[in-house]
Amino acid sequence: MLYRKLGTSKLEVSEIGFGCWAIGGWMWGTADDKESTKAIHAALDLGINFFDTADIYGHGHSEKILADALGKKRKEVIIATKGGAYFENKKICVNLSAEYIKKAVDSSLKHLRTDYIDIYQPHWPDTNTPLEETFRALNECVAQGKIRYIGVSNFDLNQLSESMKYSKIISHQPPLNFLKRDYEVAVIPYCYKENIGVVTCSPLAKGLLTGKYNPDAFLSDMTRSSDPLFRGDTFKRSLAIVERLKKNAAESHKTVAQLAIAWVLSHPAISSAICGARNHHQVKENVGAVGWQLSQKQMSKIEIILATTV
Repeated sequence: MLYRKLGTSKLEVSEIGFGCWAIGGWMWGTADDKESTKAIHAALDLGINFFDTADIYGHGHSEKILADALGKKRKEVIIATKGGAYFENKKICVNLSAEYIKKAVDSSLKHLRTDYIDIYQPHWPDTNTPLEETFRALNECVAQGKIRYIGVSNFDLNQLSESMKYSKIISHQPPLNFLKRDYEVAVIPYCYKENIGVVTCSPLAKGLLTGKYNPDAFLSDMTRSSDPLFRGDTFKRSLAIVERLKKNAAESHKTVAQLAIAWVLSHPAISSAICGARNHHQVKENVGAVGWQLSQKQMSKIEIILATTV
């Protein structure tokens, strides 16, 4: 495993981060707790030291399973969690008020069975709460020793830059993959300029870039069935892109998933690619992307595939 410094913090995170959304179950499909535990143990054995979760993943179940699996190794790893998002009437709602966020931090500490969280991130921006209020509350949690560092997740450029007026932001977690690149335009370059560590989520586009889907795939979980990438002509185009990328990856004896992760890690602003895994086999495949440098020729081929596939 290789490691990269995270922004201006003292943390060095593994290039592959373990994304814990899938092990929460529920809207991310079924999860087997025993398999989840094996996956976390495999991640530890392979040198992964960065685990990202959130209180909304299975209503805290993901945080609890992570705590159980880490056990006494908790202090050997970096735990990032997110808060402020919750479900109400089958919809995701956001509350980053000082009162809510303080309770959310305490709840995550309890679920994770730890007295500190390495990185705490507002999960989504809350347009009804001033950012100053949110970060004042988080700064208080830092002063109390409950949080080591503050990051953000899914913030746009204006929200990120304004947040920096009220708090030291050491990381940002945006989605980035072959099929979703909007954060490449302004946010990621800004993070690079300001030395904010970028820990990208969804490098495999919720599994779409693993090559396991076909046009007749039945999408049973909420996150995929509601994602435009998995619908209609967009889904067909995505599958066509994956088929062409498979040939590119095979030239280096890699899978399309490893190609997708290596592409994300090739960006100079990226500290870690957060990859979800339901079992230890998926963890091992994800780690296979480490240490593989894409050539300029491969990068050019990828850009052509993404631009010309219809």
